[in-house]
Amino acid sequence: MNEDVPAKRDGFAVASLITGVLGFFGVTAVLGVGFGIAALVRLHRTGGRGRGLAIGGITAGVAWMIALPIAAFLVIAGLLSASNAPIAALEIDNCYNKARPGHDAVRVTCAGEHDGLVLDAFPMAGPNTPYPGEKQAAAAVERSCQDRLDTLFHGPDAVELPPEMVVVGYAPDEKAWAAGKRNGTCGMQRRSGRIAGS
Repeated sequence: MNEDVPAKRDGFAVASLITGVLGFFGVTAVLGVGFGIAALVRLHRTGGRGRGLAIGGITAGVAWMIALPIAAFLVIAGLLSASNAPIAALEIDNCYNKARPGHDAVRVTCAGEHDGLVLDAFPMAGPNTPYPGEKQAAAAVERSCQDRLDTLFHGPDAVELPPEMVVVGYAPDEKAWAAGKRNGTCGMQRRSGRIAGS
C-alpha cells in the first residue's frame, strides 16, 4: 500500500518565520519579509508546504518594521525632553540652545557651539503671586536684566560686553509659572550666529 509522502516544508518559509519573529534586531525583520515573499512565490510554483509559516514570518517582520522606528522615536524624544527645561529653570552659567521667551531651552555643554549663556537668574515672585501676564513679565525681566547687568558691564569691576553680543531677558510663561519656575533669566547671545565653545 503506497502512502503519499507529505511535501517537505519550504526552507524559505521556515527561515521567514524565524527571522520575522526575531525582527527586533532590525535587519532580521527585513529578512523575515524577504524570505516570506520568496517562500510564497516558490510555494505557488511547487505546491509545497509552509504557506502559513511564510505569512507568519511576513506579518511578524512587518510588525517589527513598524514598531522599531516608533520605539526609537519615543526613546530619542524622551532623552531630548530630559535635557529640555523652561528657560526659567536654567541656572547661571548654563549654556542653552533654541531659547525663546516662554519656551523650552535645550541645556547643552558650554564646550560645544551654543546659542546662549545664562548670565543671571533671579526669582520674580513668591509662591502665591499670580501670573502677571506675558507682556508684564517680559518687561519686568528686561528691566531687571538691564539693571543687574549694568553692574557687571559698567561697574567698577566691569567686564566689556563684546560688540557682537547682546543681553536678552527671558520671562517664564504661564505654564512655567504655574509649575513654580518663576525665575527671570538673563542670557547672553550673539547678534547673529552661535557662540563658539569655551
